[in-house]
Amino acid sequence: MTIKNNTEFTKECMDGAMRASNFDNSRYKTFKLAYNLFGLIFGMMMIRELVLKMTGNEQADTFMIVLFGLVAVVFLYIGMVGMDRSNRRKFHNIYGKMVGVKFSYKIDAENIIITDEENDSDTFSWDDVVKWNQDQNNIYLFVGDDNCLVVGKNGFTEGSADDLRQLADAVIGMRKETGNKQQ
Repeated sequence: MTIKNNTEFTKECMDGAMRASNFDNSRYKTFKLAYNLFGLIFGMMMIRELVLKMTGNEQADTFMIVLFGLVAVVFLYIGMVGMDRSNRRKFHNIYGKMVGVKFSYKIDAENIIITDEENDSDTFSWDDVVKWNQDQNNIYLFVGDDNCLVVGKNGFTEGSADDLRQLADAVIGMRKETGNKQQ
């Protein structure tokens, strides 16, 4: 069975690919969690010093209140905004020139053939696909950590989104079974 799809790459596709890439990126999640956790710890230390200062305790120090507050703000900013902004910039550098380009996909059990509107064509084997993910509008096939093929769910001319999901699950599932048998 051959699945055919026409998808126009939009900014929403780029943002979706970024979110899908981070969905199971354990390194990204670990660093994000660590920055947020340290930010909260320093925030609690600032509040402790502030309460001690307000109650008139001699151990309280205004410098420590300011220091803990600044460190908390820096860590929370990096964890909540900075990492996502940096990731968005990276994806914009990779996919920025593709916004507005229409891609045609021809997908079978062996290969994924992508053709753009200028008839430039690339062929990927299913062995190149590392993982796949989806959201409400698109299916994302990753052919590396950051390289992603975006297939729109409403652009199918032959086959359907369900057929593509089943094919991706079957191919990646067979690869995992083969890898487990070899070990």
